[in-house]
Amino acid sequence: MAVVSAACGGDNEPITFGEGKLPASVPKGFPLPEGAVIGSTLVDRVNHRTEFAFTIRAEAAAVIQYYTLNLVGAGYVANRSEGDTLSWRIEFSRGEVRGTIVIQPGGTGLAAVVVGFNTV
Repeated sequence: MAVVSAACGGDNEPITFGEGKLPASVPKGFPLPEGAVIGSTLVDRVNHRTEFAFTIRAEAAAVIQYYTLNLVGAGYVANRSEGDTLSWRIEFSRGEVRGTIVIQPGGTGLAAVVVGFNTV
């Protein structure tokens, strides 16, 4: 099996890795907390998957609360939301879009978040 990828990516590559900005494949209007610093991104056109990571100067509990309120406000359904002090996972959907948000404490006053979307 061969994997084809591009380090900085082009829209014609099956898998594109990036950093520092949201991929164009993130659904329009998806809530993103103010002050979020985008880290690594992945767009897998073969499996219809987009992922991005970000850090934010906020406690994990505040980020969980943000998404609990703002996913619904953006038209998403929170299908499941559970976890503990080490990791929290939210599963959501809107139409054909399915996704997950994993929120973890990132140090004093920081949270690390990974968001993934699948469109099937």
